[in-house]
Amino acid sequence: MEAVGALTSRASSRAALVVAVLLAAVVGSPRAAATPELTVSATFDPSTALFGDRVVARVVVQADRDALETDRLRLVADVAPLSSLGPALVSSRAHAHRLVVTYELAAVCIVEECLATPDARSIRLPPVRADAPRRQGGLAEAHALWPLLRLGGRVKAANLARSRPPFRSDVSAPAPTYRVAPDTLALLLDVAAALLASAAFGVAAWRVVAVVRRKRALDTRTELARALAAVRDAESAPPEQRRRAVGLLARLLGKRDLRLAGDAADLAWSEPKPTSAQLAELADRVAREVGS
Repeated sequence: MEAVGALTSRASSRAALVVAVLLAAVVGSPRAAATPELTVSATFDPSTALFGDRVVARVVVQADRDALETDRLRLVADVAPLSSLGPALVSSRAHAHRLVVTYELAAVCIVEECLATPDARSIRLPPVRADAPRRQGGLAEAHALWPLLRLGGRVKAANLARSRPPFRSDVSAPAPTYRVAPDTLALLLDVAAALLASAAFGVAAWRVVAVVRRKRALDTRTELARALAAVRDAESAPPEQRRRAVGLLARLLGKRDLRLAGDAADLAWSEPKPTSAQLAELADRVAREVGS
């Protein structure tokens, strides 16, 4: 027996089926219309469902094998707005001179027109049509209406109604209480921050003074000796540092030797700038004539 059609299903809510051969005897729909040699019926299982529920669309065709060319039997059924969940199941059975063909399609309705009203809604699919050539000539046709498919809503109007949920106790927030008022606490924290900052500055200053005193305690040289050492260290320093070192030596020499103090002052501000050799010569003179 040859199939001359196929099922097509689109998510856009169109699903058409055209099959040739189906199986399993099923009680026909009371709405079926047929010729004696060809009958067709269509049913839903279940006939009532919720939005998105699985529904089996079933079509049963009975054909007289003596009167019809059953190998050219054709079924056309449109199951829109249902969408198929898989391929159709087709089976057939011969009983005496009758051929019974059953087509079953698992489908679901998930488009907007399947949404139920607050109570429920019904949809009806387009009629089913079957035909087959007669052996004596001509074409035998049979039609059947799908029964109403009733769709119930998953959400009732009462579920959407605004309501105030009951509470067993007062749900309002209690008035806040504080061990210390927020303003007072903020003031205390500001004062504490100021005291900590002052303490940090005090500790830093004490550390600086301690370091300076420690360095001075370790250096037992006289001021003149330190100034003379600074002049010798400045021999390889930039010219401006040489001037400062010689100028300091000139001020200290003013209490010991005015002649050397004058020579040192002249060298500090002489032009061109004092050279390393001049600083070495002055340091040697001071060490010989004054000492440190």
